[in-house]
Amino acid sequence: MGNALARSTDLFQSHDWDDMDLEAMRLDAMLENGEFVIRTLRDPADARSEWLALQDNSFGTMFTSHEWLSSWFSHVAQARGIEALIVVGDIDGQPAFLLPLAIMPAARGLLRVGRFLGDFHGNQNSGLWRKDILAGIHGQSLHKALLKVGQEHGIDLFDLKYVPAEIDGRIHPLVDRHAIESLNAVHALPLEPDFETLYRNRRSSSARKKLRTKEKKLAETGALSCRKAGDAETALHFLDTLVAQRSARQASQGIPNVFEPADVRAFLSDQLLASLREGDNRVTIHALEAGGRIRATYLCGMQFGRYHAYTNSIDEDVAACSPGDILLNHVIADACHGGAESFDFGLGAERYKTAWADKEVLMDVKIPVTMKGRAAQEAIRHLRQIKRRIRNTPALWSIVRALRKLRA
Repeated sequence: MGNALARSTDLFQSHDWDDMDLEAMRLDAMLENGEFVIRTLRDPADARSEWLALQDNSFGTMFTSHEWLSSWFSHVAQARGIEALIVVGDIDGQPAFLLPLAIMPAARGLLRVGRFLGDFHGNQNSGLWRKDILAGIHGQSLHKALLKVGQEHGIDLFDLKYVPAEIDGRIHPLVDRHAIESLNAVHALPLEPDFETLYRNRRSSSARKKLRTKEKKLAETGALSCRKAGDAETALHFLDTLVAQRSARQASQGIPNVFEPADVRAFLSDQLLASLREGDNRVTIHALEAGGRIRATYLCGMQFGRYHAYTNSIDEDVAACSPGDILLNHVIADACHGGAESFDFGLGAERYKTAWADKEVLMDVKIPVTMKGRAAQEAIRHLRQIKRRIRNTPALWSIVRALRKLRA
């Protein structure tokens, strides 16, 4: 396998799809002779030991960790009728990758769709890929294996959204020439130990001055304090405030708050409390207080050296003072001091993200299994093209936003 890995690395770096398709034939032979084996499990608990072992020596994100997804499955998925489908790839008898997938009904039950487990409460879906084997997995062979999995489990279509275009400098193994760019990207920046140096390098002197002015204005309401929750009571209070503030802001824009349902709040509470019990920074929550009130919050997490700014909220009464930006500085500083290698702002291209960070492209991968799935693939593709056109046309996007507010 060593020579195959070396050849694969060169092909991924050259992005020569035709040569990569030829090289994938070698991996197809491995599938046929049993050197490359695909297994499936129906409960994250059944895959716990190999999942955790992979996390120690793999590329991935917080949103594909066992801790995150086993909790999401318990609190959210099962009550909503979502089935887990954990796909494990073994090479030479050892787990080489893991795809935490789910099966859910679509089109009023006419379709069974395979998606990433927890994808609508995560920012990107990478799967887990063993570091020494990543370059040896090719999309063509992987897609063939997933087709077989889909047939065995009655899946019509795999609709895999928000897959990183690259992982460790190579094209992601799920991404092939037919993948399309996702509607949203993530924005991220490399970190360094000294936050002040990073701040000066990333933000202009005028931007820093404006924020200092706003901070002074906010301080007129009372002394400012930025805190990271260190106990269960504080963490849950911050979380309740985050949900309430997000609900108020999004209701005014006609957008539902995906964190408001009780099952999702239970999931996030479980993540915060488990992290506090274990004494790590895997999931944390920060708050900015002024005048005796919480003015902004940030729910964050760190795994695989990447610090995720997962979701946030602000008090609309002091929005002009940019409390979110003020708290963000403290959150990034916490990531620097905690030894994180990069800071991930999550999905979307809001001003406060683009001012700090660079775009990282995500891709949507669709693998039809049945004729119904192929028809659904085309329908989804056209719908997302329309959405992209609207998003990229300021006049159309402003109409959509106005209609949302009227509906609120």
